Amino acid sequence: MGAWQGRRALIISAAPCENLDYVRDILKKYPDIVVICADGGAKYAEKLNIKPDVIVADFDSSKNTIPCDEVIKLTPEKDDTDTQHAAVLAIERGCRELILVCATGGRIDHMLSNLLLCEQVYELGANLLVIDEQNIVMFHAGGQMKFARNELKKYISLIPLDEKLEGVTMKGLKYPLENASLTRKKIISVSNEPVNDDILIEILSGKALIILTDDKY
Repeated sequence: MGAWQGRRALIISAAPCENLDYVRDILKKYPDIVVICADGGAKYAEKLNIKPDVIVADFDSSKNTIPCDEVIKLTPEKDDTDTQHAAVLAIERGCRELILVCATGGRIDHMLSNLLLCEQVYELGANLLVIDEQNIVMFHAGGQMKFARNELKKYISLIPLDEKLEGVTMKGLKYPLENASLTRKKIISVSNEPVNDDILIEILSGKALIILTDDKY
């Protein structure tokens, strides 16, 4: 069994993030959460006044570290990002529920790789939520996913990862679907809105991202 078996992991990445209140809320909700900083994410841990369990870094976005229980130094010349390495580390040590923050601002290539990390984490036997001040992103591997309305935000979007999704049913939403086919080339499942207490999203074939989001202003 891994050292963190049964615990959640909070991975703090290094993307621009001005408001950390949503991270504070996560820390309050899960006081026993494992904290892993991916390189420059350590600056956010310092602002949050928390001591990370681990810092994973090649130190290309930070020069110094902060007090922590462990530092894993990576080489800058590698195949995966520091954030990807942090996620795999959490899974190897026993975490099955991962939350990634400070991961969506700034560079688009980093943002997209962080969102697609949801699928990699799923393939490794865990679940990843990518959360920022405005959004929650998760992986839909097919089959049924159910939500209570109070778990959602104002909008819910389904973004195909595969070229085509078959048998898409969406119930409890303003714009329902029944056994529909959706393609990545023409996405029609953006900005739906919950209208019932119970929400169902079913995909018979294909994989997608679910994005829960609010207007910022």
